[in-house]
Amino acid sequence: MSRNLKNTGFRLRNHLSFLPLFRKHHRSVDLPAYYIGKWNFTDDLNGRIHVLQITEPLDVLIDGRKLPGKIVHLDEKELLFLDNYGYHLRVDLSEHKPISLFDEADNQVYPVTRCETLQTNDPASEK
Repeated sequence: MSRNLKNTGFRLRNHLSFLPLFRKHHRSVDLPAYYIGKWNFTDDLNGRIHVLQITEPLDVLIDGRKLPGKIVHLDEKELLFLDNYGYHLRVDLSEHKPISLFDEADNQVYPVTRCETLQTNDPASEK
């Protein structure tokens, strides 16, 4: 019995890769797609409803105005945006949907809900 049990177990795992327990999962996930869209959140201080929008090239807009800054982190749990003043905005995901927005400048967490209808600035659509 000169076999090394540690190496034997490793080889056994390689031979059992057809079993789900030993299979490595390599799913291609389009993470930005989870964040793209429009969400409402309410500022409790003044009661105003705001719209957070994240666009296809990952621009961040609030109430239709693009925020200057950049995305510094993106994964299956959060999107982290750093503005030009050095403050972070964090969008948190749960079950692949944004659930909250944390504004470091105000030290506030705002629950978000998906906008039901897209607002347009087209005067013809208002008739």
